[in-house]
Amino acid sequence: MLTLVTLLAAAEPLAEARQAFSEGQYTEAEQLALQAAQPPQEGAALYLVGLARFRAGRPAEALEALDAAGRATDAPERAGWSFNRAACLYALERFAEAEQAFLEATADESLARLAWVNAGFAALDAGSPERAAQWAERAGPGASEREAVLVEELLAFIARARGLAEDEAAEAYRQGLVSFDAGRFEEARAFFLQAAKGNPASGRALLMAGASAWRLGERETAREDITSALALELEPRDRQTARDYLDRLAFGLRAQGQGLRASAGGGLGFDSNVLQVGVAARDVSTGTASAFAEAGLGLAGRWRLSDTLFTELSYGGTQRAYTLSSARDYSLQLHRAAVALEWDVARRMRLGASSWGELFFTGLSAFRGLQGSVSGSAWLALDESEWTSSRLDVAFAHKAGLVSEFSYLTGQRLDATLSQELRLRTLGLTAWYRYREDRIGTLEQAVSGDTTREYVIPYAWTGHAVGASARWVLSEHLDASLHAEAEWRDYLSDSYLRVLATDGSVEEWGRRRREDARFVLGPSVSARLSNHLQLSARYELLVNTSNVDTRLADPAGTCVAPDYVCHRYDYTNGNYQKHLVMLELGATW
Repeated sequence: MLTLVTLLAAAEPLAEARQAFSEGQYTEAEQLALQAAQPPQEGAALYLVGLARFRAGRPAEALEALDAAGRATDAPERAGWSFNRAACLYALERFAEAEQAFLEATADESLARLAWVNAGFAALDAGSPERAAQWAERAGPGASEREAVLVEELLAFIARARGLAEDEAAEAYRQGLVSFDAGRFEEARAFFLQAAKGNPASGRALLMAGASAWRLGERETAREDITSALALELEPRDRQTARDYLDRLAFGLRAQGQGLRASAGGGLGFDSNVLQVGVAARDVSTGTASAFAEAGLGLAGRWRLSDTLFTELSYGGTQRAYTLSSARDYSLQLHRAAVALEWDVARRMRLGASSWGELFFTGLSAFRGLQGSVSGSAWLALDESEWTSSRLDVAFAHKAGLVSEFSYLTGQRLDATLSQELRLRTLGLTAWYRYREDRIGTLEQAVSGDTTREYVIPYAWTGHAVGASARWVLSEHLDASLHAEAEWRDYLSDSYLRVLATDGSVEEWGRRRREDARFVLGPSVSARLSNHLQLSARYELLVNTSNVDTRLADPAGTCVAPDYVCHRYDYTNGNYQKHLVMLELGATW
């Protein structure tokens, strides 16, 4: 029960009103107190008006009078006034406000335990058995016999409320599981939230509410629910499940989840221009188009080192073999091993680093090493929202030709890439810009059948590239993608034809600084045949334009001694197109 504290200090103008109040004549007491509500006793009189109205069963009017008394110059003592004001609020079912007012009344030691008990009743009626138990615990020590009875009464009500709440929460959780299994995720989420409210100490229902939100595509809501669930009581298995869901809701390395993965694939394709030269290239006397077969293998292990640190170890290998005899020496085998680490340094900010090594081999019957490289990269990613991310990558590689034939492939590469990603429900878009320096060596290649001439071919270049890619989820088993790229390359030194003259002198003919522009377009489509099998088809178009091409016309008067700056002495046909189609069957575990 709630207990009212009355103010009975003697004041002659209020004597008759107080007498009527003590005799239970509340209407008369109210009228007399209103007549006496003038300074310097306005506060005391209005206080008595409020008490009389409350006893007469009019809590709203009583609260109005008490608030007016609190504003008077002779306002009543704060703790008792707060207690009686809380009683009015409780009667008006404004339980949260009543709880706070009772807590203010605990400042008076004589009222403290009674105020704690009443705050507990208010908290219980506000739907918080936990806070009610907290206030009951505060009221217990040092309680009088009468106060102890009230504490026990409050504890009994708390136990009853908890029992009912737990039963209701268990039923709501069961209904939520039924709805979740049936794919009715919005309905399931409502049940799980109801269960979480009934059992707020447990995080299991809140975890499932977050899982339902994730299935609905409400990523931010799902993350909030699951993060809150981790702060509550969870079984070890449920705690692991919560972290797995947070992995799915993350971006970058963490989004790929923990565990070991293996993949294998094989496919057939056709390459219209294996050597990537012009159709009528001077130095290519045979065909440049060939069918090919390709096979690949991939292994990856990903681990969560902590809630903010993730790592990946991976290996990948591919072999492409061309069927055309003149193209078989261009068959390529690649091996790549990598380690990556990413740290969620702050909310929506990721730092990462990786290192990898690559080995390239070429040929079939004349199988030999082509190039090896060791690389490292670092990146900073900002996830501005659930829909967008920005990322800056910087990478450096040291490359070396594996045999003397390919020594010109030795050097360094530097990349700096800025990208922006947009994620929609069924569509993902990424746009990027890249600056690259590929500072490898120079090839000196003798002209076939002529020992007095050799081409000097620099391979070092710098370039700027822009590109975009898109991926559409067309259905549960079908998706499509498209990528496009444009790149402008400026070579770092001149190419030319070195000629040994009859008098023994060396001349340089056709000296030219190469400039290329490249365009790549590649659509693809993938169909998931089962949980482990996927069939993919892709097409790629490469268009290269260059100022180095033996077929280009020269202005009159340029192809003359001593420099012979004319295209007939270029080392290749740099203007060409390349078409590639491929059908691949892949498996993952």
